[in-house]
Amino acid sequence: MRFLAAAAVAALATCAHASDLELTADEIRARMIGNTIVGIEEGEFYAEYLSPNGAIYGRNRHEAYQGYWRIAGNKLCFAYESDSGKKVSWNCVYVALTGDKVIWNDDNETSFARLLPGRAEKTAAQASRR
Repeated sequence: MRFLAAAAVAALATCAHASDLELTADEIRARMIGNTIVGIEEGEFYAEYLSPNGAIYGRNRHEAYQGYWRIAGNKLCFAYESDSGKKVSWNCVYVALTGDKVIWNDDNETSFARLLPGRAEKTAAQASRR
């Protein structure tokens, strides 16, 4: 799903297990919501602001896009609109956080991102073009 550079991999290697750091629903809401997640998915940079209203305001190097987030149990769930404007199915993942390094685990795959404070998707997208 999502992954970032080797620095996040190195951070994970120093932890016993990512599951030891998994956030609860309350921790996800307190630490992730209202902030921006940046990473690389399928070779493409992304930056996504998780708005407190349940919306995702995202940008990649080419365009802006929107989606939705929700918390189900102790998982953070994402859904994005297709080109036809219809919401795609929800994808829910466990989230671990160590410093600003985000570790996603969806039972099939572990991937990585970085957490930036506040709404920074535009700034992060501009910086990725340099």
